[in-house]
Amino acid sequence: MSSLETITPSGGVLGVIGHPVSHSLSPRIHNAAFQAQSLDFVYVAFDVPPDRLPAAMAGIRALGIRGVNVTLPHKQAVVPYLDEVSQLADRVGAVNTVVNDEGRLVGHNTDVPGFRKALRSLLPQGAEGRRCLVVGAGGAARAVVAALVEDGAEQVWVCNRTHERAVQLCAAAAAWGRTACEAVPLDRIREVTMSAEVLVNATSLGLAGPVKELALPVDKVHSGHVVVDLVYSNSATPLVSETRVRGASTADGMEMLVMQAAESYSLWTGLRPPVDVMRESVGRGED
Repeated sequence: MSSLETITPSGGVLGVIGHPVSHSLSPRIHNAAFQAQSLDFVYVAFDVPPDRLPAAMAGIRALGIRGVNVTLPHKQAVVPYLDEVSQLADRVGAVNTVVNDEGRLVGHNTDVPGFRKALRSLLPQGAEGRRCLVVGAGGAARAVVAALVEDGAEQVWVCNRTHERAVQLCAAAAAWGRTACEAVPLDRIREVTMSAEVLVNATSLGLAGPVKELALPVDKVHSGHVVVDLVYSNSATPLVSETRVRGASTADGMEMLVMQAAESYSLWTGLRPPVDVMRESVGRGED
C-alpha cells in the first residue's frame, strides 16, 4: 500500500464521502486489499456535509481522485453531479460507487449485489419466495428492495417515517420485477413484522450506538425470522443483539459492506478482489 507521499502515476487516491464518516471501515478494507495485491493506491475517508457535496464532486474531478464510495446521506443527492450512471444505478436511483474515468464521473450501485451476496450467508436461496419487510426508504433501502426483487421475493413491505417516500419507492419497484411491493404506515409495522420472514433495517438507527428506539418491534421477532441490520459496529448492533436473543437468524451490515466493497474494488482496479483479506481486515475472517 502506498503512502500519500509516494503514489506514482499508475496508482491513485480513492476514498469514501459521507457525513458522518469517521466510523467507516472502508479505508481499512480497501487498503488491506491494495497491500495484498501490491497496488499503488491509497483509500481515505472524506467527511462531506450536504452543503459541501457540489464542491466535493468538483474536487474529485480537479484533483484526479480515481473514485469514491458514497455513503449516507449522499447516495441519491450525488446523482446530478455525475456524467453517467450505470443501468442498475439509474433503475435504483441511488449511487454508492463513483469511477473517475479521465475526468468523466460514472456512478454505479454495488449495494444491490452486495446485499444479495450478504443475504445468502443466512439464506442460501436468497429472498426467493420470501415475505420481506424493509424499514427505511433512502438510498440503502432502494438497493435492498431492488435486491429482494431481483431475488424473486414474494412480497416486500416498506415502512418509513415519511410515508410518502415509502410510497415512491414501491412505485419505482413496480417496474423492477414481479414482486409485490406495498408501502405501510408506521402504525402497521407490528402487524407486518409478524407476517414477514425477512426483516431489514435500512435506516441509520443504531449507527451511533445504543438508542431509545429500535427500527423494528423486537417483541414480535421470533426464531422463524431472518434479521439484517445494515448498521455495523465492532460488536453486535442493538437490533442484532435484541433479535438474536429471541432466536432470529441475524447479520449486521459488515458482510454487505465487504461484498459491496469487493464489487467497487473490481470497478476501480479491473482485478478480482481478495475477499478473504477484506473480511479479515475487519475481524470477520473465516474460522
